[in-house]
Amino acid sequence: MATDAISFLDLDIRRCPHEAHRQLREQGPVYFDASCGFYMVLGYDEVRDICADPLTFSSVTGQLLVKESSEQARINAVFEEHGFVPTNTLVVADPPLHTFHRSLVAKAFNAPAIKRMDDLIQTTVARLVSEYVAKGGGDFYTDVAAVLPSFVVADQLGLPSEDFDLFRTWTDAVVAEANPDNTEEEQIAITRTICDLQQYVSKKADEYIANPAPCLLSDIVNADVDGKKLTRQEVVSIFTILIAGSHDTTTSALCGAIYRLAVDPALQDRIRSDPSKINGFVEEVFRYEAPVAGLFRRATKDVVVGGTPIPEGSILMLRYGAANRDPKMFPEPERFDPARANASRHLSFGHGPHLCIGNLIARAELRSVVGTLLQTTRKFSLRGGEAGVSWLTNFIVYGPNRIELDLDPA
Repeated sequence: MATDAISFLDLDIRRCPHEAHRQLREQGPVYFDASCGFYMVLGYDEVRDICADPLTFSSVTGQLLVKESSEQARINAVFEEHGFVPTNTLVVADPPLHTFHRSLVAKAFNAPAIKRMDDLIQTTVARLVSEYVAKGGGDFYTDVAAVLPSFVVADQLGLPSEDFDLFRTWTDAVVAEANPDNTEEEQIAITRTICDLQQYVSKKADEYIANPAPCLLSDIVNADVDGKKLTRQEVVSIFTILIAGSHDTTTSALCGAIYRLAVDPALQDRIRSDPSKINGFVEEVFRYEAPVAGLFRRATKDVVVGGTPIPEGSILMLRYGAANRDPKMFPEPERFDPARANASRHLSFGHGPHLCIGNLIARAELRSVVGTLLQTTRKFSLRGGEAGVSWLTNFIVYGPNRIELDLDPA
């Protein structure tokens, strides 16, 4: 395929973008995708530098996947009637607003907080994996990967874990919102589902205003900063991002990790016999199978990136998976190497002020699941080979959304 014909709207490229990344990166670190109007940033240094410069590259990008004005008007009307029009917070905000919002949630995601959550993670993983192994395997995505983050995020935020099925429905909707293939009616249905999430969070916020409790949602709705409290719109927007961000990216990373093991029995054996290798394996999974295909920035002025002039107002998509396979940073980048010395320098969690706030939890969940599944099985493999796996075609999230395993219990 000629590189000027590559479109990241193509379904096959969204399922597996690595060859397109390689071809384009050989031509340069930046590629203008005329099909969607974005500058795709592919080089490691370029992505990292942009992440570190929020003044030149704003996270406030506005509507990215342009819809017909009549469709957008319907979407806005649904939000106004049934929920809250999303406002700029966290990943779609710039300093100082971003700094303020992040400071309110940071303590729930720092190292001491993760240490306190270790028992919850270990207990939940042990139960899920035990049930999965006892039934002889099946779809790891449905039975383990999509369930674990729901329990963890519920505990963090102060939401009842019995509502995790609702979380899955809502997070699926938040991620699906960025699918350029949605019909107008599908987009309206997705918007209504997101409004259900918003109303749920708003109701819980009212409960915690009336009866404060030791949890993140209670802390945020009751926070008083210089005599001001967050608006309900801000609270809902923050928690929509946290719930979605804590769920789907971790789910995809979990599936990516198990896929790497399922196709490599020798690697399974090496890590089973030496669990100290799990940390390196997990970092290489994040490098090699970046669960976030990319996030966006808007150029606030005319600028040159990797030799390419970028006009003010242009939208750039930071392709983390491409940056993670840049040979200038990672020698032999297409080789999966759990012993890679610099694997942890991957950009799957971003960099700079927008470094993923949940990265410690994601790492802890992957380490626990990998270790537990390996220790409770003698071996496992893809059921039916590659036919046992299907891959997301989402514009934002990358990874398997079905991974069927056969396994031999220990």
